[in-house]
Amino acid sequence: MRPLRLMFDGFGSYREPTEIDLSDVDFFVLTGPTGSGKSTVIDALCFALYGTVPRWGRGNVIRNALAPSTAECRVCLVFEAAGARYVAARHLRRDARGQVHTKEARLDRLDDSVPADAELTKILEASVEQVAEGPDEVANGVTELLGIGYEHFTQCVLLPQGRFAEFLQAKPGDRQDLLIKLLAFAVYEEVGQRARERAKVGAGKLALAEQRLAEIGEVADDEITAAERTVTDLASLVEPVDAAVAEMDTLRGRWTEASGNAKQTREHLTALAELRMPPGVEALSEQLVAADALVAARDAQRAQADATETEAELACAGLTELAVLTGWREGRARADTLRTELDPLRGALTEAETAERTLADAITDAELALAAADEDVRRIDREHRAAALAADLHTGEPCPVCQQTVGALPHHDVSSDVDTARAAVEKARKAVAAANRQHAAAVKQAAGAKAAVTSAEQRLAELVAQIADAPTELDAAIDARRAADIALAAARSAARTARTAAETATRERAALARTEQQAWSELRAGRDRFVALRAPAVDGVELAAAWRILLDWADGQRTLLGTRATELDAAEADLRDLGTKAAAALTALLADHGIDVTAAPARAPVDLATHRARADHDLADVRSRRAASAALTDEVARHKAEQEVADLLGNLLRSNNFERWLCTEALDSLVLEASQTLLQLSGGQYELHRGDRNDLVVVDHNDAGTQRPVNTLSGGETFQASLALALALSSQVVALSGGRRDLNSVFLDEGFGTLDDTTLDTVAATLERLADDTSRMVGIVTHVTALAERVPVQFAVRRDGASSRVRRVVV
Repeated sequence: MRPLRLMFDGFGSYREPTEIDLSDVDFFVLTGPTGSGKSTVIDALCFALYGTVPRWGRGNVIRNALAPSTAECRVCLVFEAAGARYVAARHLRRDARGQVHTKEARLDRLDDSVPADAELTKILEASVEQVAEGPDEVANGVTELLGIGYEHFTQCVLLPQGRFAEFLQAKPGDRQDLLIKLLAFAVYEEVGQRARERAKVGAGKLALAEQRLAEIGEVADDEITAAERTVTDLASLVEPVDAAVAEMDTLRGRWTEASGNAKQTREHLTALAELRMPPGVEALSEQLVAADALVAARDAQRAQADATETEAELACAGLTELAVLTGWREGRARADTLRTELDPLRGALTEAETAERTLADAITDAELALAAADEDVRRIDREHRAAALAADLHTGEPCPVCQQTVGALPHHDVSSDVDTARAAVEKARKAVAAANRQHAAAVKQAAGAKAAVTSAEQRLAELVAQIADAPTELDAAIDARRAADIALAAARSAARTARTAAETATRERAALARTEQQAWSELRAGRDRFVALRAPAVDGVELAAAWRILLDWADGQRTLLGTRATELDAAEADLRDLGTKAAAALTALLADHGIDVTAAPARAPVDLATHRARADHDLADVRSRRAASAALTDEVARHKAEQEVADLLGNLLRSNNFERWLCTEALDSLVLEASQTLLQLSGGQYELHRGDRNDLVVVDHNDAGTQRPVNTLSGGETFQASLALALALSSQVVALSGGRRDLNSVFLDEGFGTLDDTTLDTVAATLERLADDTSRMVGIVTHVTALAERVPVQFAVRRDGASSRVRRVVV
């Protein structure tokens, strides 16, 4: 398992969304003051996978995940495992009563074509399969995917504060259980179990094979020879039996033909004797002849009447319609009337136009008189205004109009007849109005006269156009058209009468046709019975004559068929005798070989084939039993060998034997590498050894190589030994599990503060080598500056107010 991206919000001391990108990191460190939230980052990784954190104590205390006073918490881990990419996500929520519940938990497989450094939302959207859903289901899915559960994960991948020494100080049995789970050694127990099950199955197969072998027994050579002889003898009978059956079939066919011909001849004789002309045929024939003659006469009369009607229609078609002719005559009369009315209308129009022009001249004279009267009134008004102005002038003062100094006072003669002038203006205005009214009336009268003339001229032009095609002698044309219409009506009446008579004759003939058709059907049915005897044709003559032809032929045919029937009876008897003798010979041939065909000799080939098939089956059965006996003998030996091998393997792979040996070998390999690391960390003082009971002891070279239990080490020494063992386990888990466990990451939380500078330098070098040589992700949590500076990628953690924050530091 290798983490790529970690995101959490509202988790622990992190109130704000936080994301850590590990996609390009092999060796990193989380640094910061105590209590800043360094370990919480590792807790978030563990919580995303298993839904719990070692520091909480109990696995179901999820309320500790939420930051204080926050209502929601989200944790999301994108990681690689087993060659694929996955995401584990959990969403918690606090309800109104303060209880914390898991709102969502899921484990999805992602599309690994999306780059690991892409935006987190795009990575999460690239889900191709939902592996698990629900808090417990996700933990179980992770356990199945990684091959280890939460307890083992926190002992070999994530080493939290205060729990470094669990694997070092574990009881041998607990340590063996961890190694079996971690290194996939349980597979050998499964193999052993399957081997023991296969041994049981093999025992059952062995017993069954032995039972079948006993049931089959041995097959002697004499039994096979006898079966082969029977097959040969029956095969030699095929040719003579087929020949005999073929001869019988030939005789049977000839007899069947002779019998059928004789039977058919007798049937024909009986049918010919029963042939009679139905009663009433003669009378029906006479009725048909008379009806046909009547139909022909009525059709001729109808044809003549139709021709006369056609001639009358053609005569009418060459003349103008009567309505058109009468219309032309009425049009001529209306045109003459209009011509008479036009002269008075034109005279009235001329008088009206003359009156209109005279009144127009009167209007002009009245308007001139009005203008002269108006001018007199304006002149008198000016004179009065000048006199009034002169009355106010004084010599030596400026004139109010021209502003010049008045030298002498002017004198004005003022006309006193102003009212007379104004009366003249009013009279002239009334004269203009009267002239306008008279002119308007004249204009209206002229317009009416002109409209009357125009309407009469237009109607006259229309009538002239309508009667343009009328003939000169219109009355003679009307009389000719009326005579033609009368002749057409008479011809149509005669044609209807002729058609009615023809239709009546046709219906009467059709009524006889149904009876005629039935009579002809009876005649043809009687003749069709003797088609095979070449009965004569009856078409082309009348009904009674046709019956007489058929009956005369039937009388002559009965004489011929009587002689033929006698000859066919004799031939049938001879063929029956020959068939009986052939069947007896075939029955005797097959009876000599034990085949009874007395009941049906014709089935001899089938019976022979049945006996041959039975003989072939018996021979094949004998040979099969011999082959099966040999095969079962070999099968018994094979099942016995398989059972013995499966029993041996099942016993060797029992858990109390083989697994203990495997765990001992694995522990020896781990202890050997851990001892080398511990020697470096302790300055050559300590080594780890495995005791006789698989317990771990420490060898103290400063005390003459004394061996003592690991739980006697001091706190710092215990950390060194635990660290050495954890690093060895992380380094060898892939090889020891045969590639079945891909736990290529390890996370160490604190404990480095107890180390001196030399040991700290050794620890740093060991961790660097582990990250570089094994392509394994190594993450550590520490506040020791000297160690943090040795790590290429640093994440600085600080507490900013109420929330923790993480920042990647460029070294």
